[in-house]
Amino acid sequence: MMLRKKLVVLLCCLLSILLILNAAWAGQALPENDVSAVVLGAPLVWNNPDFIRNGLGLSGSGQIIGAADTGLGTGVLDTLHPDLRNRVIDIVDYSGDGADDPFGHGTHIAASIAGSGAESGRRLKGIAPDASLYFQAAYNEEIGSLKIPGIYELLEDAYAAGARIHSNSWGYSESRGEYDRHASSLDKFVWEHPDMLVLKSAGNYADGELWYVTSPGAAKNAIVVGAAESPRGIDADSDNPYQVASFSSRGTSDGRIKPDLVAPGTWVLSASRNKEEKDGYSYLSGTSMATAMAAGAAALTRQYFTDIKNVTPSAALVKAALIHGARELPGEPRVSQGFGLIDLQASIMALEDSATAFYDKFKIKDDQVLKFQIKVKSGAPLRATLVWTDYPQRPGAAKALVNDLDLKITVPDGRVLWGNNFIGGDNKNNVEVITIHNTADGVYTIEVRGSKIAEGPQPFSLIYGQVPLRGEIKFDGSGGKRIVTAGGEELDLDPETPVKLVKNSRYEGSVLLKDIPVGTNIYYLPRGEQRQSDKLEAVYDLAYAALRSRLPVQEPVEFKDTGGHWAEEVIDYMSRVKVLSGYPDGTFRPNAKLTRAQFAAMLVRALKLVESPADAAVFRDVPADAWYRGAVGAAVSARLVAGYSEHTFGPNDPITREQMAVMIARAVSGGLIPYHSGDKTLEKYSDLEEISLWARPSVSMMVKYGIVNGRAPDRFIPQGTTTRAEAAAVLKRMMDMF
Repeated sequence: MMLRKKLVVLLCCLLSILLILNAAWAGQALPENDVSAVVLGAPLVWNNPDFIRNGLGLSGSGQIIGAADTGLGTGVLDTLHPDLRNRVIDIVDYSGDGADDPFGHGTHIAASIAGSGAESGRRLKGIAPDASLYFQAAYNEEIGSLKIPGIYELLEDAYAAGARIHSNSWGYSESRGEYDRHASSLDKFVWEHPDMLVLKSAGNYADGELWYVTSPGAAKNAIVVGAAESPRGIDADSDNPYQVASFSSRGTSDGRIKPDLVAPGTWVLSASRNKEEKDGYSYLSGTSMATAMAAGAAALTRQYFTDIKNVTPSAALVKAALIHGARELPGEPRVSQGFGLIDLQASIMALEDSATAFYDKFKIKDDQVLKFQIKVKSGAPLRATLVWTDYPQRPGAAKALVNDLDLKITVPDGRVLWGNNFIGGDNKNNVEVITIHNTADGVYTIEVRGSKIAEGPQPFSLIYGQVPLRGEIKFDGSGGKRIVTAGGEELDLDPETPVKLVKNSRYEGSVLLKDIPVGTNIYYLPRGEQRQSDKLEAVYDLAYAALRSRLPVQEPVEFKDTGGHWAEEVIDYMSRVKVLSGYPDGTFRPNAKLTRAQFAAMLVRALKLVESPADAAVFRDVPADAWYRGAVGAAVSARLVAGYSEHTFGPNDPITREQMAVMIARAVSGGLIPYHSGDKTLEKYSDLEEISLWARPSVSMMVKYGIVNGRAPDRFIPQGTTTRAEAAAVLKRMMDMF
């Protein structure tokens, strides 16, 4: 049965420029879709000699991707854009008025996924250029909208045609952020077909609309994709590839993490057709474009498992792999970037590491605990990624999650960390990630817990291991070179270290680090337990490097009143990563007192929790329109903080130093705060008796770790009010523990 409800087609084209290729272009350098591919880490995956089979690297070969969109070129297989000929196995017309593409959206999407790049000499190819497409054309010009069957029927049709990945760059306009019947239907299909990976665009926010993702973007079992910026430097949404585009929709009405990932989505150059049906290439922007990029990345990842690992992966495993290597975007909240920017090279490099373990289709029962261990040497982040395809919830339910699994890591010093920084376990999301950036030598114990399995046993996918450090080679100002991460830190590496280099889409073999050009992206795994030597891989692309070099330098904010302050440096850093901000008059007011609500908001930003206004509804003194309501709800939901009583939070009360210590201690210990009667840590303070008994274990722990110190060598001042400068310093030290 066809649905005639109006659909939002996510074009959101900031500009569309058609480049008609003709003889005049012969031999000339063209702008490359490889710019987006470089951001995604694709060139190293395309050209890695370890993956070459019969002269081909990972290219999507053998993968069938379903795509529902406006239409495709002329709508006739033999006369499609040259980049799509021999790529499309069939076109199905759901529109009722022909499968042609009236304005190029569907053609652009299809070519970004699997275009061969034939018309441009393979320069403007899709992310999975050897994959096959099953296209479902749906735009009806008479009604000015898409005619889409029910989501279950749509996916069933593509699945029957052999597709195991399905891309959807459209959304229902009837709801935003709600777990509605469309989300439930999508979840039902994936639950019943666990090898089908479904991708959905987050949607394009416009003034006057809610930020929430468009339906069925609230589905648990889809990868919902937001848009990151490109490095083209054309406008404010293309001046930083490590930033989320301003228009990218985000969040669900029940406070879950959506989008799951982001991909390049501004000024994406791909095949198109104009109204005169001339073949060319055009720039388009939107989460539609980002979703197409992500679908191509999913095809390469799935091919890695089928061709290199010789396994048939579940959708949960492919999703876990993409999330496992994703790049955290500094300063971007979890609700806008999800688990980060897709980075194929980091995902595959981590999976290729002999110390990395992955499990697929493991099943767990209610109250069951499965334990895994990994021995780690310091130097690279440790990450564990848990994904499961959850049982479909009824539409409109207040809580979408049915089967609740939890991820937990016990670190060598005995501290406990929980997935998504929810103490005791995240009971909202069916993706949980723990990343420990500052690892120590030792054994880490990873647990998957069946906290509440209502419909089981529940299959899950788990990946754990160290993930590569990432940086870019830049000039150091004195003629030398340095490697700088997206967060501004420098990597200190031996210039004589050999690097596996892909340069301008060609594998160059092993090159010394000192000979790598400025603008190169570096991936680094240091010598480890099962790594006999450092492992470095790099990609250099001239077009990408040239565009990046022209982007404005992101200057740090300078506050009028922090110069010479003891916390100046840490305030600058915390401002740069957007945990703290100043006031409209250009001041920071470092000595100003903090309230409980203000500190809760800072803590939520530092831990990248998703704001959840609904979880603060229990407190009668937290108004519905209060700016801090979502942060208080998130902190309470993650069990980082409690109110004075069941219905009183005290948001405007000054936060004391001991209260701050308790919140931070819960964050870094997972709520497990060891303390014994013989602990003498606090005896050096003459005001020990002023520290509340309930706060002493936490204060002791914070003093031991050097996170919270006394205001004087012999005085802690537990009832003193925390200042903004103290909060900046304490939160920075807390972040360094992860």
